[in-house]
Amino acid sequence: MLLTRYIFIIFSLFTSATTLADPFIEERNFVVEAKLSILPKIPVMSIDTVLKIEDNSYEYNFSIRTNNIVDFINKVNGDGSISGVIDRFYKPLHYKYRYIRKEKEKFVEIKYNDSNISELTLIPEPDKSKLTKIEDGMLINTIDPSSFFLNILNYENINNCEKTFRVFDGKRRYDVTFKKNDKTISDNLIHCEANQIKLGGYKINEDEDVFASSDSIKVIYNNNDKKDFYGYEANSGAITLFINEVK
Repeated sequence: MLLTRYIFIIFSLFTSATTLADPFIEERNFVVEAKLSILPKIPVMSIDTVLKIEDNSYEYNFSIRTNNIVDFINKVNGDGSISGVIDRFYKPLHYKYRYIRKEKEKFVEIKYNDSNISELTLIPEPDKSKLTKIEDGMLINTIDPSSFFLNILNYENINNCEKTFRVFDGKRRYDVTFKKNDKTISDNLIHCEANQIKLGGYKINEDEDVFASSDSIKVIYNNNDKKDFYGYEANSGAITLFINEVK
């Protein structure tokens, strides 16, 4: 009996060690569609992602490509990466994104130290005199936009549709606030609605890109045991963006 118990303990320890040593790797692909007023949806972009989790650390790589050019969506092609820790949700430590927009190459890098931004690199540097002001305190406990997207893919990370994400993309600072009262369930789907509150870093008296300046956001999950991601919608004036996973 003692020998059997000893063998079981050794086997359990070995199995646990093996599980911790093997990283979890997940590839997911998404399509972004745009809709202007009463016109039909148009596929405009693709997002390809790879998530690697090992112990309590993660690495997230993503690639964004414009597939169809339309007048009301800026063409963007870029590649980025995030590394961070999992502490109740995905918390970035190092974010990098290199992309081409309006035929200009741009680069943003953010390094985090606990709840603060320790290093920020923007190429080219924006003219802050043309942007609304960002106070230093507004940058505490922020995450990058790709970390926001990664987090909302998991229903648990938005706390039953009641959570505020403090987002900073290197230039613009905004909150995405989900409220439990705005949660609805229909057609076996959970709809979590949020407001995007623009706080600083936005162009003065100029229109912003729809991705960073939405009037409202809705994240949809299947109402099943997994509560898996079903889709994302964002409205900005007459434009609606949809993000759906390619199965």
